[in-house]
Amino acid sequence: MELFCRELGKGSTTIVIVHGLYGASDNWLSVAAQLEDRFRVLLVDQRNHGQSPHAEEHSYDLMAADLYETIRSKTNEPVVLLGHSMGGKTAMRMALEHPESVQKLIVADIAPKNYSSFANYAETTANHEKILDALLQLKPEEANNRAELEAALKKDFPSRTLRLFLLKNVKRNKQGQYQWQINLPVLRRNLPELMDGFSHLPKPATDHNPEAIFIRGALSPYIKDEDTLVINQFFPGAQLVTVPKAGHWLHAEQPELFLKTLLYYLE
Repeated sequence: MELFCRELGKGSTTIVIVHGLYGASDNWLSVAAQLEDRFRVLLVDQRNHGQSPHAEEHSYDLMAADLYETIRSKTNEPVVLLGHSMGGKTAMRMALEHPESVQKLIVADIAPKNYSSFANYAETTANHEKILDALLQLKPEEANNRAELEAALKKDFPSRTLRLFLLKNVKRNKQGQYQWQINLPVLRRNLPELMDGFSHLPKPATDHNPEAIFIRGALSPYIKDEDTLVINQFFPGAQLVTVPKAGHWLHAEQPELFLKTLLYYLE
């Protein structure tokens, strides 16, 4: 599947940015705007998100294939691949399957592991179950305005930042009604795959995987110190960097520090 893609800048190096669950390419426009004077930047919408097509299947095998097809439609040169959360896992899978196509891999706040297989990670999975179940209960087509939708989510999600982020997936159709742009039923049905995607994979057979940098938020539970073991199983020699005072959405919570870290490894 070829994905919807935004393109900025005209540099000799192409950076491809892949958003996470509930996200879309426009979440990364502010980061891309800081890069476009030096790099060509491609921002993709993953399947069942944003303006890309919907499909009944949603797996990392397919998302990595989507990403590879889309990149190859834009360039034949190796790219810098940056992925956040679910997008980080998609980027990792593509880098493992097509290492020759990735000049450098940058993964934001996710590790190549199963987040629902251990008791101390169960909260992460439970949070996503809660979010998807709440969104499935919401009926945007019956709302008169966004304030009504936000009010309906307030009980379950006290954070207004989170509510507004989730509701970015509500758009008006041609009839003027609100509707979900994201494919919620498919994402809910495939949540176990989204939480994993790596436990069944063997250790890579090649030693030619691209240079890999993992950037985590200091306040985020997604990458623990001990996760360097599983990271290095898939990406030997990978570096782990921590952004202080940042949670899972580190690029939005600490944009200047995230960008500074990103440029350090790019340049």
